[in-house]
Amino acid sequence: MLLYMKVNVIHGDFNPCGGAERLSLTTMQALLEKGIDFDLTTLKSPDILKLENSYGQNLVSVMKRINKINVINILEELRQQHQEEDHKDYNYDITINTNGDAAPYYHSSFSKNNAITYCHFPSTKYHIESENIEYLKTDLGMMESSKEYKDINNSKNYKTKAQFKRRKEYFKLLKYGYCNLMRNSTVITNSEFSRRAIVNALGLDNIYVLSPPIDVETFHNAALMANIDNETDDIILVISRIAPHKKIENAIRLAKILKDNNIGKGMKIVGNLYYYFFDYYSELKQMVQDLGLTDYITFEINASLDKLLSIIRESRVYFHPMIGEHFGMAVLEAMAAGLIPVVPNEGGVIEFVPQKYQFNTIEQAAEIIIYVFNHLSKTERIKISDEINKFSNSHYIEGFQNILKELLSRKRK
Repeated sequence: MLLYMKVNVIHGDFNPCGGAERLSLTTMQALLEKGIDFDLTTLKSPDILKLENSYGQNLVSVMKRINKINVINILEELRQQHQEEDHKDYNYDITINTNGDAAPYYHSSFSKNNAITYCHFPSTKYHIESENIEYLKTDLGMMESSKEYKDINNSKNYKTKAQFKRRKEYFKLLKYGYCNLMRNSTVITNSEFSRRAIVNALGLDNIYVLSPPIDVETFHNAALMANIDNETDDIILVISRIAPHKKIENAIRLAKILKDNNIGKGMKIVGNLYYYFFDYYSELKQMVQDLGLTDYITFEINASLDKLLSIIRESRVYFHPMIGEHFGMAVLEAMAAGLIPVVPNEGGVIEFVPQKYQFNTIEQAAEIIIYVFNHLSKTERIKISDEINKFSNSHYIEGFQNILKELLSRKRK
């Protein structure tokens, strides 16, 4: 299909090891299955060992099939595009940006016929409009020691006109890149919730909804390996990157209620921690200590896939702390393993979680979990697991390949 065309896959930073990174790896797998070779453009060199720890060697093996890895400074790339009348040559026939939110790279040659952008949620628009310098650190992977980050961080006090001007220039470049990328590519997103948000924020139409890939088989096998009569599966599980916007403090508040009601044998919070959120992690641990929950809550930081599956086999309920989650891949992973998902009644998660397991307040979440522990049978857990095959890796790969095929048919006209 694309055997003789040059393809560029763009992804900001693989090393947070979140859902967006899993999607990017599976997208590469979809290309390889069609015999398509590709280069990778990224903002930071991938840590292969860390990726293998999080996703397993099988999925990460696609990284070894990449022709060439280009590590770029996105601000410098956008500056050249924005300022030069003669834009430098772009040597790719097809560009696939698997996370346009975190890598808003744009070239003047992009169009809906030669570029695909997976937009998880249009939060980048609001980060740029508010000149949120944390976005540069956490999404663009800009090091705090870099000259660009220091310039913008210092300029928030507007000590000099030069610093103020520099900050404005950086966000102007990002706005140029993001807006043009979204308008001049075929856009895919993860849910109807996110599609509506993109329409409202950017006025785009003809957006494809393609659910992110879930390794349903691996997590379902974890459920099958657990002894159905095992009475020790009394853990409340939380899977989340350790980041402030994930609102993990909601899980800690819930744990206080559950412990006071003698529910379960504790809560385990499993998540990857990147260096720039160490302070937030310290705040969470202090909160656990202040609420007397050190014997109830355990953090499992940067756990391997095998460790995560082991914890899942000990668990009965999965709790999702973030309100307004765009999709919630961890929710589906837990459901595939047979855990009851307890989620907020807002965001993309309500498109696949039964309403009876959705909550509006932390107190309501506690009531649902208390009911599950006291009244729900094991049969109900297995039933939920069987309803999510439509979110499998193979479903995503087939859907992505169909979108790519449609794009190529337009390109040939």
